[in-house]
Amino acid sequence: MEHQRNIVAIVQARMGSTRLPGKVLEDVGGKSMLEHIVSRLGRSRLINDVIVATSSAQGDDPIAEAAMQKNFKVFRGQETDVLDRYYEAAKSARADIVVRITGDCPLIDSEVVDRVITTFLTEECDYASNTLVCTYPDGLDAEVFSFAALEIAWRNGRRAADREHVTPFIRTSRRFSLRNVRSELGQSTRHLRWTVDEPRDLEFVRAVYARLGAREFFGWREVLALLDAEPMLGDLNAGLIRNEGFYHSLARETPLPQRKRRLDLSQDLARRAARVIPGGSQTLSKGATQYVQGVAPAFLVRGKGSHVWDADGNEYVDFPMALGPIILGHCYPAVDEAVRRQLTQGVSFSLPHPLEIEVAERLAEMVPCAEMVRFGKNGSDATAGAVRLARAYTGRDMIACCGYHGWQDWYIGTTTFNRGVPKAVGQLTASFEYNNIESLKRILDENRKRVAAVILEPIGVVEPEGDFLQRVRDLCSSEGCLLIFDEVITGFRLARGGAQEYFGVVPDLACFGKAMANGYPLSAVVGPREIMNHFEQTFFSFTFGGEALSLAASLATMKEIAEKEVIAHNWEQGGKIKDGLNVLARQFGVEKFVRCAGLPPRTVVSFFDESGRESLLVKSLFQQECLKRGVLFSGAHNLCFSHSNEDIEYTLRVYRAAMEITGEAIRRDKVEEMLEGQPVQPVFRRA
Repeated sequence: MEHQRNIVAIVQARMGSTRLPGKVLEDVGGKSMLEHIVSRLGRSRLINDVIVATSSAQGDDPIAEAAMQKNFKVFRGQETDVLDRYYEAAKSARADIVVRITGDCPLIDSEVVDRVITTFLTEECDYASNTLVCTYPDGLDAEVFSFAALEIAWRNGRRAADREHVTPFIRTSRRFSLRNVRSELGQSTRHLRWTVDEPRDLEFVRAVYARLGAREFFGWREVLALLDAEPMLGDLNAGLIRNEGFYHSLARETPLPQRKRRLDLSQDLARRAARVIPGGSQTLSKGATQYVQGVAPAFLVRGKGSHVWDADGNEYVDFPMALGPIILGHCYPAVDEAVRRQLTQGVSFSLPHPLEIEVAERLAEMVPCAEMVRFGKNGSDATAGAVRLARAYTGRDMIACCGYHGWQDWYIGTTTFNRGVPKAVGQLTASFEYNNIESLKRILDENRKRVAAVILEPIGVVEPEGDFLQRVRDLCSSEGCLLIFDEVITGFRLARGGAQEYFGVVPDLACFGKAMANGYPLSAVVGPREIMNHFEQTFFSFTFGGEALSLAASLATMKEIAEKEVIAHNWEQGGKIKDGLNVLARQFGVEKFVRCAGLPPRTVVSFFDESGRESLLVKSLFQQECLKRGVLFSGAHNLCFSHSNEDIEYTLRVYRAAMEITGEAIRRDKVEEMLEGQPVQPVFRRA
């Protein structure tokens, strides 16, 4: 007869919270938080036992006393080595399976916990949780793992975060099989905060219990219904950072040392390139001026997943991701296999290939504004094509733009990089400011009935304020000009249908590129049939517009995005990077100089000097220290589906080391002196 596995929930509790001391015994609706948690776990159908695990320190005596008064089982162990405390508690209870619950989750729901346990049991993994990709509110976190995995972590986890937070070694060592449990509501509730770390959190849960506590039991769905009825409740603790304590523990670790690297071959290639390629690179943002020379690799020769290797064999975690196209990962199997299959059939043909139809149909299904599609190769092809189509459709010449839109004359004439562009061409495009609707109104007023289109990136780094995008939409409709969303960067990152789906504002035309084929050259103009049909009389034609390998790659990429948690994963990992970097900046006193902003799937780090002006010297020093520790950093984080938990936690450890060095250099006024090569140079636009 098969042994019945003993499932033990261990509730981690301590009095010494930095931000809210004694929180586990705070009164919530007539009971302590700890009592609510144990009571709620007692409703589980699968848990055999619940243990309160606190430390043997005198300061935690009140927890032990309160628990024993309620006849709760108590284990007391190491104060700072929480991993050891968990291991010994589980060992004493003869647990086969451990359910980890923290003592700051008074709204924990046994239904959610049981769902995670069921996943662990049925999928025969080492670890299951609803936190690998967070789709539940913060405060419903449940981790389930085998005692065997816990013992391995206990023996091998050496870092401060491993010992303090129990499961990092299990999640990041790649020695265990992991499973994520996703809420049936998807990403719609992940931003909610039901944990208690701050006084505002306590105020929130007390408000929830004041309204729902009279019931015998209420679950997470009842809390959601309450927030729908009283949305102002969610404002009580909005804006606080998820898992901030973990980032604090990273700051306490010993900084990562530099890696041994050689750059001889890379530097030799750079010298050869300078003789035959203007600027040494075919792409400005990949060129030598964007990296600290003498420290940065000049050429990459291989990529796999989220990692790349330079010409000298040095390995890096990759965040530029080819400037954004790699959304799944380098050499992603499903994409590579689709390309290999097509390669045996041919690359380019004398007539269209059916893949043109399949990819166009997939785009029309995914993108709100899309009914018809035309393909190009670069993002600049798509934006230039959309502008030409808008002029043809409206019979007008002027364009109002906001953001970066590629290298073509119609746009680049508005920038400082405008050599070779006739002045007359540049005068047909006027720029307006993001989140400044009045600046757009002025252009429309000064060019009454002359503006063919308003084109903008729906979001860059700064988020739209209020209903800014909808007001742009309304202005275009009233003026009779087309609204074009340049989604070359945002496409397939924020949502399946791009920023227009995420923000709920539908343009007349949209331009896609970069991530739509996971690194293969392909872009697209999409829009409604009424407008797109004008391409039949408006020239937009490419020999390689229907090239089959890129179309096969695009179809495979979009299938992966549609069928897997690609977008949720990139939101999750990008959120950790953004939050972690900003917390570390505060910990090392450089938040004034280093700041990460943007929506999580793509964030940008900005660097400043004492006066608040952008500082390429500070950026250069930070970048230098990242490169020396194996993180390829150019300023932007373009997350991909292959960025693992190990990648993210390693990167944050690298950032911790770079932050400490940068902060010390700023305080000693030695930033430039500490650079080991030529600093990053300015370009006409930000990264």
